[in-house]
Amino acid sequence: MGDTVQATAAPVQLPTGEPFTAVLADLVKDEAYQIRVRMDGGAVIRYAKAMMAGAEFPPILVARLAGAPILLDGWHRVEAARRIGMVTFPAILIDRAPAELRWAAAEANAKHGVRLKPREVRAAFRAYVKAGQHLKRGSRVKGSREIAKELHGLVSHAGVLAWMRSDFPAVYRRMQGKDDAGHGDGGLPPEDPEDARLGTIERALEVIRANARGVRDPARRGAIIAGLQAKARELEGAGEWVPASGLGLGEDDDF
Repeated sequence: MGDTVQATAAPVQLPTGEPFTAVLADLVKDEAYQIRVRMDGGAVIRYAKAMMAGAEFPPILVARLAGAPILLDGWHRVEAARRIGMVTFPAILIDRAPAELRWAAAEANAKHGVRLKPREVRAAFRAYVKAGQHLKRGSRVKGSREIAKELHGLVSHAGVLAWMRSDFPAVYRRMQGKDDAGHGDGGLPPEDPEDARLGTIERALEVIRANARGVRDPARRGAIIAGLQAKARELEGAGEWVPASGLGLGEDDDF
């Protein structure tokens, strides 16, 4: 299938669109580039059985980011392959700007695989706009019907207008011809560089909580708590901070 991409190797030099054989253990599964709320366990089982029966699956989609292979599309296929003992999987490499990776993942998920849930469709729409896909040449905003078509029919043109008005009001005003402010940046407000980090931390905390609920051995639970407390102390000593509501872990946590 071609060269193998490893996370520890020097930056990948394969051209965009080049097929290669990805080593599953080396793939980086960063939820910052995933719009699905959670994995579908049933789909993983179905895929695993089909793979064992010899069924062929489309290649996964991998992006090159600081030399590391980031898994964009194919999380269910990768998990199924791992469960049946596969160590590699056919893949396609793409080269996109970091701001476009979440939309690349969303677009791939919209075309095949497990059907996106309403919340995930909304996330795909937001990724589309944040990637600047709503703009024509010259930073003109596309019409709602064109945007709906590029979202592969996941939402109607009326839904596009409603979501744009709610999520990106400056872009919506430009679509309506009522406001030309922010012409150069597509009507999007400046992004806070810490927002992405906070989102990653929130998702990581949710993963910790979900897995910790399944640990019932007191010694292991103690080790988890001790580890979390040590990290919390490390953060407390790393810089100034103010008390706030916790990220990700809610009042109803049953850990």
